[in-house]
Amino acid sequence: MQTARMRLIAAFAMLCLPYAVLGAWLAHSKGLQSVAAFIASVALLLWVLALLCGTWRRFFLVQVPLFLLGAAFTACTLTFDNPPGQLIAFVLATSTWQEVRGFFGLWPGQRLLLAGLILGSIDVWLALRSPPQRISSGRNTRLRWGFIGAIVLLSGFAIGNAAAFIDGLASNPLIGTVMFVTGPLRYARAAVNGTALHKEPYGASRAGGEEVHILIIGESARRDSWSVYGYQRKTTPTLEKLKGEAIFFQHAVADANLTICAVPILLTGALPERFDIKEVRGTLVDLAEEAGYSTAWLMNQDPHISLLLGIHADRMLYPPPLSTLIMGKLPLDETLLPDLHRQIARDGKSRFIGLHVIGSHWQYDSRYPPAFELFGSGKGLNYLSVLSKEPDQRIVDAYDNSVAYTDWFLGQVIEQARALKVPATVTYISDHGEDLYTLDGQAGHGTASFTRHQFDIPAFVWVNAAYREAHPDKVQALNQNSQKEIRSHNVFYSIADLMGIQWPGASPARSFASSGFAPDSASPVIAGGGLVSLPR
Repeated sequence: MQTARMRLIAAFAMLCLPYAVLGAWLAHSKGLQSVAAFIASVALLLWVLALLCGTWRRFFLVQVPLFLLGAAFTACTLTFDNPPGQLIAFVLATSTWQEVRGFFGLWPGQRLLLAGLILGSIDVWLALRSPPQRISSGRNTRLRWGFIGAIVLLSGFAIGNAAAFIDGLASNPLIGTVMFVTGPLRYARAAVNGTALHKEPYGASRAGGEEVHILIIGESARRDSWSVYGYQRKTTPTLEKLKGEAIFFQHAVADANLTICAVPILLTGALPERFDIKEVRGTLVDLAEEAGYSTAWLMNQDPHISLLLGIHADRMLYPPPLSTLIMGKLPLDETLLPDLHRQIARDGKSRFIGLHVIGSHWQYDSRYPPAFELFGSGKGLNYLSVLSKEPDQRIVDAYDNSVAYTDWFLGQVIEQARALKVPATVTYISDHGEDLYTLDGQAGHGTASFTRHQFDIPAFVWVNAAYREAHPDKVQALNQNSQKEIRSHNVFYSIADLMGIQWPGASPARSFASSGFAPDSASPVIAGGGLVSLPR
């Protein structure tokens, strides 16, 4: 009898392990009302299963898949400090079975499989050794009613705070998984399929022959760290050689200092003061498709921003989501070049190709290969180094190395476009800039406290000889406007103008490819999520 009881206790302790860890996390991060809702939901689930199973052995065997689900759910929650949500949903929605198999062929994936196998084996062994006796003998009525009363009391305490109550339920592995599958994962799959947003047609059209237009959205590029704009270090030697072919804008300003706002504004033309990502009904990709362009959207970035915007091009290229999530970093931007080459080579139809790159996002020393360690080493830096309030030249060196790699990457894109015989353009603009503490006394981006370097960004348009010949008026306008201030929200109208797209909402005054361009120096910018006036 004593041995049977010990086996029962061991099996129950194993079963409760993920729940205990999740409860401790909830107590620390969400509060007691969330813990109460969580305990009530777990207790009710276990009680119902116990009634259905009848015996302890059956009960613990049925719990094995729930235990494994709980272990995976707990690991995810502790890793991301939240139950599975939008990030995990977009990772799963953009992963193919081939990528999943490839991931589990690598050591991180194999380690997860091994951990699951070990935990599952221990749980099965304990379940099989648990006593086969019935759970309820029918003589413990008081205990049963006491259990029900405890669940009612805990639920009553938790339900006084609706948000805390929902947090507690969402932290239950079974309930949280159902909520995840029917909520974020369902939305992410719809976004990948291009059906998540209700889009409104632009009424766009275009006349003319085959052309190719490439838009590159950079990341965290500060204009004052590019030598093509006068920085003392030769960080952009390739671009400096292209000054006769490319038009460099001397006063490009980001409309926001964080990507989640800057990229949507750039691709929709929304003014900062009117921006609401929930109100997006179409993007530059949709406009190009309506006008008859084939489209491609190539990402070496967090894809959820593009998917939240409803971007659904003819060709969508995502970064390897599972390995990116586990390894904690994206591959180098050059991974996009082979697919770009294939898109450029698809002649016979006009093409719009967008590239969203990781550029110079922190951690800077992970954004370039060893061959581009030109200005010093970032050795010894870690993810938290950027938060240091002490000057650190290694951070500046690593950042400048990332700029030099971006310069090389942009040169590769332009050389691919140069091979085209049809009119072609390559436009580059960064989503926002970056502060470097050693140089600015501030660090990073997306903060309410900032310097101009979080908003002053590099931007240029390269045009080939065929485009110059076909559209001399556009090239002349680009040159005339290169000394004027351009903003992120001008990009939507300007790229459409370069592509020759006409639609009722077209605005020459907002296109820096038009002789009628009128700079916008009145609109505020978004800093740290709020509207502010940019210091002049």
